[in-house]
Amino acid sequence: MRELLRRLFEAALRDIDPAAQMAPVVDEWRGRAGAGHPFLVLAFGKAARPMARALVDGLPAANWRGLVVPPEPDDAPLPPFEVIPGGHPLPTAGSMRAAARALELARGATRDDVVLFLASGGGSAMLELPADPTVTIEDLRSFYQALVGSGAGIVEINTVRRHVSAVKGGRLALAAARASVQETVEISDVPDVRGASVASGPSTIDPTTLADCRAVLDRFGIWPIVPAALRTRIQSGELPPSLRPDSPTMGQLVFTRIGSNHHARAELRRHAEATGLFVVEDQSVDDWPYERAAAHLLDHLDRLHRSHPGRAVAILTGGELSVPLPTSPGAGGRNQQFALACALEIHGRPIAVLSAGTDGIDGNSTAAGAVVDGTTVARAKAHGFSVPGALARFDAFPLLHALGDTVITGPTGTNVRDLRLLVHAG
Repeated sequence: MRELLRRLFEAALRDIDPAAQMAPVVDEWRGRAGAGHPFLVLAFGKAARPMARALVDGLPAANWRGLVVPPEPDDAPLPPFEVIPGGHPLPTAGSMRAAARALELARGATRDDVVLFLASGGGSAMLELPADPTVTIEDLRSFYQALVGSGAGIVEINTVRRHVSAVKGGRLALAAARASVQETVEISDVPDVRGASVASGPSTIDPTTLADCRAVLDRFGIWPIVPAALRTRIQSGELPPSLRPDSPTMGQLVFTRIGSNHHARAELRRHAEATGLFVVEDQSVDDWPYERAAAHLLDHLDRLHRSHPGRAVAILTGGELSVPLPTSPGAGGRNQQFALACALEIHGRPIAVLSAGTDGIDGNSTAAGAVVDGTTVARAKAHGFSVPGALARFDAFPLLHALGDTVITGPTGTNVRDLRLLVHAG
């Protein structure tokens, strides 16, 4: 069953390839490209390179210029675009250089230009410039580390990022206000709720307020780690304006989503059902603490099994889980932490659990996630590992990797959040 879950995950990843998802966009712009319109492309995020490459390969004669911001250390040339890699999961000096150059290019757009933003997951860290120029990269990294590890959900995290940045919250679109058209094409790694936006929305409307930002900092006790210059600006309201619904720039904006967790779940479900599994989706656990999500999903799986005796059944879910981190966590990530927590509950039972990130990266490990079953705890004990101890230390990777239960894909070139499939063999 563990190997089956691996194959199903790999099949779903093939179906959400960014280059294939870009095909309709390439077709849409074929007429304008043939007419010689100049295109300014600003691509940022984990799928930046394959998305930009799809444009160049599909329309090689178009009048392209612009910037591609892939994850470090990917600095390979992609003519005619400039390439400046940015850091992830925390911003780096490269992230700040990329954001400064993106602003410069956007401000240079003219009425003849069509600006095409290619946004994907990871862009919040990879394209970043603080709203106050005195903030150092070291202070910014410390701030974002505390923010990401605070237990706040992705919407809350991006709410704060949006208000302390010179490029997020639609500020990149405002910089390109002279362009005739601005189209954002995104592969989404955020939930479809108010306040969520890919890469914290450099080219899309800001639906939040400064009061929302302050509330997140209050709720999670993050104020002490906010860099002093940014703290002063947040408290006083002296921040650059974001893109609001009444902005004149709104008339120029077009928005297209070509990939999301919904698409990934649909592909995983299709492949799972083709093997004979009876699949039910449960999207209620998005952003829940991992222990609570594990208990809920396994209980749902048990109830589904009882209502379909003798049949292999599965619970499918996506999105992300909350794993508040200690000061010095071990090696792992939210998917491995969730999977290992499930392993304790399914010991000796005919159940297998897959949890993995579509970007191929889980936390600070080299794995995308893990797949466990009713034998994981016994195998861990035989290898001298303590599952409760690994969970307490947030150190799931060494244990799972030693057992062969990690899922290793390498960076996938996309990011549409996590996928989880829990199977009862019947």
